[in-house]
Amino acid sequence: MESVRSDQRRSEPGAAGFGQVAAVQPTMARGPRAMGSQVADLADGVVGSLERSKSLDAFAQALGGVFSKVVQPGKVKDLLSGTWMGHAAHPMLTDVTIGSWTSSLFLDLLGGRGSAAADELVGVGLLAAMPTAVTGLSDLADLGTESERALGGAHAAGNLTAVALYGASYLARRAGSRRMGIALSLAGAAVMTGAAFLGGHLTLRKGIGVDHTAFEQPVEDWTPVLADAELVPGEPRLVQAAGNDVMLYRSAGGSILALANRCNHAGGP
Repeated sequence: MESVRSDQRRSEPGAAGFGQVAAVQPTMARGPRAMGSQVADLADGVVGSLERSKSLDAFAQALGGVFSKVVQPGKVKDLLSGTWMGHAAHPMLTDVTIGSWTSSLFLDLLGGRGSAAADELVGVGLLAAMPTAVTGLSDLADLGTESERALGGAHAAGNLTAVALYGASYLARRAGSRRMGIALSLAGAAVMTGAAFLGGHLTLRKGIGVDHTAFEQPVEDWTPVLADAELVPGEPRLVQAAGNDVMLYRSAGGSILALANRCNHAGGP
């Protein structure tokens, strides 16, 4: 029996006789879909719509532009980006805010002696949201494509809305209106969850803030890749070194430059 791959072709008899070339497509057996796949499909559709939003892109550009004017590249920018510790600072700080507000929600639902602690945790979350928001703005200012900025704008808008709702909840609690405070916290938790999903999508699906060189093999020693005469001044050449794509370029003055196939800012925070 003949086995045919999707990239193979074979001759079959047809209306014009033998010798007609036909492409053979493999048939894929469709098994049961993973649990939650329908929800994931719906979420992907929503994310796709957000990524195409011109208004969200404009909103993100405005936020990022203001931040870039205030915080110039340097020590402060490196601090907010997480350069000093080797990975983005924003995702780590979100745990404090989300953890505080989630704990507050459970204490509200359980009631009893936890009521006062729930109120305090709302305040702790609001305080933690300040450095979290600043580091998030730092990441937003670095986004380069329209779809990334639009999704980042939606993430930022969701987080700002959640902060406003929890801020109103804290004020209502302080004024003695616990039911209103809990209701506002519930609304804030819903918005926070949606914004957190978008943040996870940006990091894990889009690779924002991720070191894109993590899985590249380091070139640890001088590696011959091209004869010197083959590198003509002004003509870039693509070569491979230790399995990595590298562009070589010789300037008119004779200087040789090597550029990896990664954007510089995608090599880490």
